[in-house]
Amino acid sequence: MFWNKGRIFFKLRFKAAFWFLVLFAASSVLLFFLVSHYVANDMFRITDWLLESTVRDFTASYLTGKNTARYGQQVPFSEVPQLDVAAFQSHLTGGQLLAAYRSTLGDQEFYTLFGSRGKELYEFRLGSDGRAYSRLLHPEQNLPFLRKEFSDKLQSFGSDNIYFRFRAADGTGFESNELRRGNGGGASAGLSTITENGRKFRVMRQPLFDGSVIEAGRSLQEIDERLTAYTRIFLLFLAGVLLFGTAAGYLIAWKLTAGIERVSDAARRIAGGDLSLRVKLRHEADEVDQLVNAFNAMSENNEALVTELRTVTDDIAHDLRTPLTRMRGLAEVTAAGKPDIESFREMCGAVAEECDSMMQLINEMLEITRTESSINRLERSEFSLTELIRQAGTLFSELAEDRKIRLETRLPADHEIRIRADKVKIQRLVANLLDNALKFTPAGGTVTLSLSERDGAAAVIAVRDSGCGIAPEDAEKIFKRFYRCDASRTLPGNGLGLAMVQAIANAHRARIELDSTPGKGSCFSVIFPPESGEIAP
Repeated sequence: MFWNKGRIFFKLRFKAAFWFLVLFAASSVLLFFLVSHYVANDMFRITDWLLESTVRDFTASYLTGKNTARYGQQVPFSEVPQLDVAAFQSHLTGGQLLAAYRSTLGDQEFYTLFGSRGKELYEFRLGSDGRAYSRLLHPEQNLPFLRKEFSDKLQSFGSDNIYFRFRAADGTGFESNELRRGNGGGASAGLSTITENGRKFRVMRQPLFDGSVIEAGRSLQEIDERLTAYTRIFLLFLAGVLLFGTAAGYLIAWKLTAGIERVSDAARRIAGGDLSLRVKLRHEADEVDQLVNAFNAMSENNEALVTELRTVTDDIAHDLRTPLTRMRGLAEVTAAGKPDIESFREMCGAVAEECDSMMQLINEMLEITRTESSINRLERSEFSLTELIRQAGTLFSELAEDRKIRLETRLPADHEIRIRADKVKIQRLVANLLDNALKFTPAGGTVTLSLSERDGAAAVIAVRDSGCGIAPEDAEKIFKRFYRCDASRTLPGNGLGLAMVQAIANAHRARIELDSTPGKGSCFSVIFPPESGEIAP
């Protein structure tokens, strides 16, 4: 199968597209659930409002019969003046307000109140002269008007969509259709949802003052059908969007991961031996550009390290081949000559010297490697760098005299410079710089060893010579292991001295500056960071 061969399901672009679709689908479903819940609640809220309005109209017809319009507009009890309410309660002691109507005559407002006392219904009105008028009503006489209103609303909404019911206290009554709920005596007042023969109705039940009950219900089928239609439309829309999103998400993921695949392909080719390969920067994204730059930098370092390793290997082979060849020659000559004990002793001494030379070369290489890789931790301690430079100048003064070279030591006159560093390695650094300067300075020349201060540095050690100088093309190469410029090939040495100097300086976070002019001399300056130093009076 192609997906097993290509492992497409394990690719980053597939996983990115897949999780994008999962997140999008989950977000869409959640959004649809919230929207549909809001829409359904809004529909139910409208249905409940219509039911409450209908029951209110039915109750008004039961209380007032066909004369509802002449009483004016029905108003809530909060809008009835307290004077009218107080007159009603005073006139009908123990009475309970059931409905209130407001009518206007000219600029005057009149309120007609309907209330009950026990199971008796009264109409009450406070006249403009302040007199109270009331009369006893007989709501059973209004049942024909209530039945007619039932019939009118059924014709308007249809018997399948609306349901009405009236039950008197004695159990008699009438209803609009065949929806059955018993006599309704055990049902509670308010809104509820019932299911009858697979049909759902939203029903409001309103008990009346005399024990009668009015119910009104509206079918929820239309709401259910709308919600079902919305769900179907959403699913179709979601399927289309997911189909489009799958292709779009995969293309976007492919675009975003193209740079990673280019880096991966380049890594495989480099692993196959093409060390010069680099990944082209296409400015796809900051993260990808950073990855490409980091990969190219790593590749350059790896190529440089491999090249240097090859060079070092060749140099080591060359430097070890010479003493081995001499030792073999001595052994062959001694073996071919007379078996003289003195000859064998001379041969053994020469072999021992050659072995010491090889051991010194190997030890220097190991020390440089350990210093560069921090395998051997620095043994830091606080010491006087001024005294160390003074001792180094004294130590190398005899060697300079033998070579007829003037060695000058320059130190701060008014204070002492102390640093916190590995004293042994700093001694090695200074010794290598001095040895290198004396080696390349001809007789009659001058070598200057100085210690000074500089802004932004703890101390500066400088070794200046008046030797042959260093060509600009060799300036960056002289710190590499076994590198020897043309001027040094005839002189003794193995090309590790300056490599050791740089390793020690890097370990102390110091930097080396080179100022050299061919034919006039060179100056090596080692600059220590501020946190290394301290000036003592």
